Amino acid sequence: MNIYEKTIKDLQDRVRALESRLTPCDGAVAEPKKWSPVGGDWWIDGRGEVEEADTSFGSQEFGVERPTEQQAVRAALEMRKFNRLLALRDEMCGDDVVDWNSSNTPKYFLVYNAFENVWDLSAIHKSFVTPCFKTEEQARLACNMLNLGKVEL
Repeated sequence: MNIYEKTIKDLQDRVRALESRLTPCDGAVAEPKKWSPVGGDWWIDGRGEVEEADTSFGSQEFGVERPTEQQAVRAALEMRKFNRLLALRDEMCGDDVVDWNSSNTPKYFLVYNAFENVWDLSAIHKSFVTPCFKTEEQARLACNMLNLGKVEL
């Protein structure tokens, strides 16, 4: 990048920063800007392999791209855990889905206690971003399978 390109980029960044500080006038309501993953040259494929490739909007939006190889490797490990836990829940619960419209009905999710090196369950009544089980029995069975080493995340 030459000096002129750098100057232009710096000016464009300053304009964007100033535009973001503008407030709507005449009672108009600004629509909040939706967050989108930054993406990058490293992405996690469907097998959990980390590869270097050109960015694509689809994989960037889906959240499988990272700016660095180290971030992609770390994300791939976490994605595997989440995906396998979600698959375990789906196999155990089948079409028995959590009713998020009911705030009175508990929803069960698994937690890992790193100090005691065991899986346990907890209950919530509102929404949560983790695979949730509809019944305590399903969640308890999943904990037992994880604790006995029958399932590796």
